[in-house]
Amino acid sequence: MTVDFSDYFWGDKNNGFDILYHNMKYGLVASKELAEFFRERSNIEENHHKLLSKLAKQAGSSCGQGTFAPVWQLLKNSSEKLSNLHMQMMQRVQELVKDVTKYADELHKKHKMVKEEESGTLETVQAIQSVTLTLHKAKDSYLQKGIEYDKLKKENASSRELEKAEAKLKKAQEDYKNLVEKYGSIKEEFERKMSIAC
Repeated sequence: MTVDFSDYFWGDKNNGFDILYHNMKYGLVASKELAEFFRERSNIEENHHKLLSKLAKQAGSSCGQGTFAPVWQLLKNSSEKLSNLHMQMMQRVQELVKDVTKYADELHKKHKMVKEEESGTLETVQAIQSVTLTLHKAKDSYLQKGIEYDKLKKENASSRELEKAEAKLKKAQEDYKNLVEKYGSIKEEFERKMSIAC
């Protein structure tokens, strides 16, 4: 079974695009933080290398005569080997820093490109969010005007009050109808652009 991302990622309140966009944006921040972490790790490995080299020299210059001579030689050799391992680790971590920095630069360029390419999608997302909010308000207003009109009818209000209430109800109904039509056209555009963006 093949799953198409665009069939499943719309998001609550049409926030799917924002989530995708911010994830991409935070990827740049995360890659820079990762590079900084590796730089710090490289510095730590370099310090270990220097300290162990210093210890190896100290062990090498210690008394080479007597019963401890083999121990000093062993300490010197093990410190040198460990120092070399830390130096190799430092070099590998520095390579990682270069790779992550290169990745961050490429990601930054891609982010700029996507931002330019998807500006229309962002505008459509904002438009559907705005129209959805306005549509809910118009629906609430229409329902409220309907309740008020029914209430006046039950209370046997004057014909003038009924006419006013009916005019308000018809205006609210017309506003609601226009917003439903506007929502339909924006929703089609939203779905088209989101499918492409996904």
